[in-house]
Amino acid sequence: MSAASVLRRAGNQLYEHAFPIYRPLYAAYKAYADRAERELLRQVLFPGSIVVDAGANIGIYSEFLSRCVGPNGVVHSFEPSPENFRRLHSATRKLANVRLSQAAVGERSGRSELYLSDNLNVDHRAYAAEGDSRRAVPIEMVALEDYFKPGERVDLIKIDIQGFELHALRGAKRVIQENPEIKLLLEFWPYGLKQAGGRWAEVVETLRNFGMDLMVMNKKTLAPFDVADVHIEVSWYVNVFAGRNLEARSLPANRWIFWAPAMIPLISQF
Repeated sequence: MSAASVLRRAGNQLYEHAFPIYRPLYAAYKAYADRAERELLRQVLFPGSIVVDAGANIGIYSEFLSRCVGPNGVVHSFEPSPENFRRLHSATRKLANVRLSQAAVGERSGRSELYLSDNLNVDHRAYAAEGDSRRAVPIEMVALEDYFKPGERVDLIKIDIQGFELHALRGAKRVIQENPEIKLLLEFWPYGLKQAGGRWAEVVETLRNFGMDLMVMNKKTLAPFDVADVHIEVSWYVNVFAGRNLEARSLPANRWIFWAPAMIPLISQF
């Protein structure tokens, strides 16, 4: 058994049987690993922002976004997994500016299925992966253009849904078109996009058809996205930041967690 498999199993055991230990470890890892993305979000969000957290999992980002938008803002958090949603509800129950939906975000609204991972709570998928025999549970699927009324303001959509991002973008077309200042932060995982029945190039084309510039985090700099850098390997992904009239920029010094680097071997697979 590989070291990665052992770590995944250990992480899943913590999630299932020692969640009070798992959650702060995972929160610390995300604060360290996503420190550049978080600094960017602090720059673009403002008190009163309206934000979508699609694939909210256990609420780590929903809590962070809640602080960014303040009491006059709203975070709309979507999580389809029954167990993850229970954890999400517990984490955000005292946050008055967070609205929860136990649903996946996709191309159209209605009943669907979620294919559960036995190894990672962050790897449940809204599609049946080729050669994968996962247990499926019934869920609700919602298109963001059904969720938000015409003309309703949305300032940021964050999407991290294991390769289903193209479907979510298709279901958010009207929302993105109606909000000229909207920003998107999405996981760009070409291998997962292919598994979900899409093509990574279609994600790029869709965003550019919205009139958006695509940027990626390059160390401490927000730099233009280059299709020449794309890889299809299962382990390759980047976080893409998209918006209209974006410019490359340097980010301020990040908030470091002094012990987080030592924890990466244990929790980077979560």
